[in-house]
Amino acid sequence: MNTDNIDNINNIDNIDNIDNIDNIDKEEEELINNAISNTINNKSNIKWSKINNNTGKLNYKNNNLKIICYFVFVFTIIWFLIGLLGWLMSIYCFKYNKNKIENVVGILIAILLGPFYWLYYVYMQNYCGK
Repeated sequence: MNTDNIDNINNIDNIDNIDNIDNIDKEEEELINNAISNTINNKSNIKWSKINNNTGKLNYKNNNLKIICYFVFVFTIIWFLIGLLGWLMSIYCFKYNKNKIENVVGILIAILLGPFYWLYYVYMQNYCGK
């Protein structure tokens, strides 16, 4: 702000010398607008507890969600690979077993139940050349 203008305002006798009261208001308005824009542009530096607590909770939830998604993805891939290996093994077992019904049941279990084929493989006696 211009101090000459303030001195002129205080001196009632020099009313003709006052530049313009609107200029003072514009200068103050510019300072206020600059302060507001600086505050808005630097809001990453604000250390309010509500903002920090909320972002911390959101980050924690996002991390848990990512971990769960990775776990489900890895579990699905392993489930698929073990089921595929079971299916291939059930086809391979046609070579050894003379009982075709056990082989067909083995393929159906491998196709429908995936990794549970290996339980059938372990508990069936005389299956796949044992």
